[in-house]
Parts: sequence; structure tokens; C-alpha cells
Amino acid sequence: MRPLDPSLPPAVLLGGGANALSVARSLRRRGIRVVAPGGPDALRHSRCAQWLPLSGAGDVVERWRDWLTGAAGRSFAGAALMPCGDNGLELVLRYRAQLVDDFRVYEANDAVLAAMLDKAATYELARKVGVAAPQVWLTESREDWARMLQQVRYPCGLKPRLSHRFAKFAEEKMFVAHDAAELEAAHRNVESYGVPMLVTELIPGGEADYCSYYTYLDDDGEPLFHFTKRKLRQYPVGFGTGTYHVTDSNAEVAGLGLRFFQAIGLRGLACIEFKRDARDGKLKLIEVNHRFTEPNELLAVAGLDLASLVYNRLMRLPLPSLSRYQSGLTLAKPWEDFLAFRELQRDGAITWRAWIASRLQPACSLYFKWWDPGPFVARSAGRIRAAFKRASGDNPMTTRRRLVTAS
Repeated sequence: MRPLDPSLPPAVLLGGGANALSVARSLRRRGIRVVAPGGPDALRHSRCAQWLPLSGAGDVVERWRDWLTGAAGRSFAGAALMPCGDNGLELVLRYRAQLVDDFRVYEANDAVLAAMLDKAATYELARKVGVAAPQVWLTESREDWARMLQQVRYPCGLKPRLSHRFAKFAEEKMFVAHDAAELEAAHRNVESYGVPMLVTELIPGGEADYCSYYTYLDDDGEPLFHFTKRKLRQYPVGFGTGTYHVTDSNAEVAGLGLRFFQAIGLRGLACIEFKRDARDGKLKLIEVNHRFTEPNELLAVAGLDLASLVYNRLMRLPLPSLSRYQSGLTLAKPWEDFLAFRELQRDGAITWRAWIASRLQPACSLYFKWWDPGPFVARSAGRIRAAFKRASGDNPMTTRRRLVTAS
């Protein structure tokens, strides 16, 4: 690892998890100082970032704003502000005007950024520009609810429009309902959280039907690179977080993703996920992330250093090479992928032989690096402690509520 280069301004990472760790490692290898105010545990234990505590309690966006505009934050004047989570994007939306004189603030068309944080707005934009997406119904009034109950077909999903706000209360991305009674019960369970919800059609298909496109659109809306991958497994199965990804080169996915981004006027870094609909074979928009995503390390190992791309754009430095990347490279979350495999095996969707063969492909790791072992060691120790607590029956309730999803 290089010594810190005083000629390169620091980078301030806002939120995230494994993606923030990947960004920190990429930048620190270049000699860039990385600061993580109130950052994830992965950065607390990494030699690649300076983890700093945030004072106060409550809304992390407001606490970041207070830190950045206070004496501590001003000591990093000129730094690149790089959101790694949706809360970081919300900070940019709320306070770009207050921060832009002291920091190099993440590049985006803020009107589009706001729409990408709100799933209902994302789907509405897709409808306007002719990109297929699930049918959705809002739940803001009794009239909305009554209309939806007459139109929806089961099974359907109930999910938050603003995932990062809902994550404070529950772990699941979506609750699956098989009839009106289940749907109304799920809605009652989450009503008190105060997070707007929507009901969504479920796109039929298998786990291997998810695919993603990444790019960065410059000031003129031109793409700086193209990257596609597939998400072959996730946990929980059906509507969870990806546990096994593989890089590929899919012109159809890239073409549709780029058409959507350019049509809505997006600027900066973004990833769009589609699912191929088993009914008609068409790609349907699932979600958009206007930031670094959890598999960022997969892109970095494959040859696309998105952390350096974003940093260099903000600092007006020459961009890293973006011309090629390695296809067929995989990323797996070992324990979560094993849990996904067990569920799929019970349903007859995968065999031991097929799962082991997939895990023998060239792979990269979210947490493990020989030269930066702290995050992996800390994460492993935490899992061992949690396993002992479960085995001993000592598993105290947390403040977050877990919703049980139906398969």
C-alpha cells in the first residue's frame, strides 16, 4: 500500500457496507486518504479508512450535515463526497447547495436522483419512456387501497418506496402476500413505520433471470463504460440480496439500460437491474441504484475501478481505463450462498454438483484481503458469537422487526 499522497484530496465515504470497503481499498491503494464518519463496521476494522464517530442520535443525514458543516468536517475541505448508501444520496439531495463550496459533491441530476430513490417514481419514469416494469399500486389513501384490491392478482408484493428508510425497522425488501387477508395484515404491520409503501406485481421467473447494467453518464449523457452481470442466486430466495454474481457481456441488457438512463436524463454512476419475465421473455425493470452497489469489488477485480472513476471525475483528473473487463468472474457470499443453495435444493432447482461447480469458478471476495484482514476477521468473529448465542438460546430481541415472507 502506498504512503498517503498529500497532493490528492481526501475522500469522504457516506454509508454503505461491503461496497464502501471496496471503494476505500481502491482509493487507499492509490495513496488517497479515506474518511468514514459513522461508517460501517467493515471500515472501522480496515487499514484503508479512517473511521470517525458521529455525535448525537437520530437521522444520520442530519448528523452528517452537522459534521460536514462543523469544524471537524471543514478540516477535510476539498474532499470528494462519495455516497455508498441511499442515506448518502439523500444527503446530496438535501444539502448539495450548502456543501458544494467546500467539497467536491457526487455528480448527479438531482431530479433524477430523487426519482431513483423512490421506487414508485422510478416505475413511473419507466412507463413514460417505454421501458417495461412491474405494475404497481400506491397505498396512500383508502381510495388507492380499495382500487388496488379490485385490480391486483396474487401472489403480489408489498414493499417500501424508500428502502433506506424502511431498513431501520425491518430486514426484508418485500413481503409476499397470497391473498387479500395476507396483504392487509402485512400493511397493518408496517403502517406505524411511516414509510410510504406500494403493492407490486411479481415478475415470474427463476433466480438466474436477474441481470444488471452499470455505466457512468458524463455531462452530455454519454456513457463512459458498459458493464453487465447476472445474479444467479439470492437469499432469501426470490426477493433477497444477491449471494452469487457472474460477469458477462449482454448487449440486450446494456442497450435497454442505457436507453432508460439517457431517456430520463440521468448523470453520473448508476446500476439498473432487470428480470426476464417468464411469460413473454421480456426484460422488466426491477430497481435502480444511483451509487456504488454491494458487488462493487466484482467490478474492480474484473477491471473496472469505479471508485477511481468517480473520484477522478470529481477532482478533474484523467480517468482510469474503462475499455475492457473480464467476463465469467464470480463473486459469492459464502454463508449466504450456502443458505440460498439449501432453499433451492429443497425445491429441486439445483443439485450439490451444480452448486459446487459454480463455486469453483474464478471468484473474488467481498471482505477477505491478505493485506487488509481486519474486516474479514471482525465479520467472522461476529458470526461465531451470533452462532453461540443462537445455540445457547440467548438471542435478545433487536429494535428492528423481521417480517416473515411467504414463498
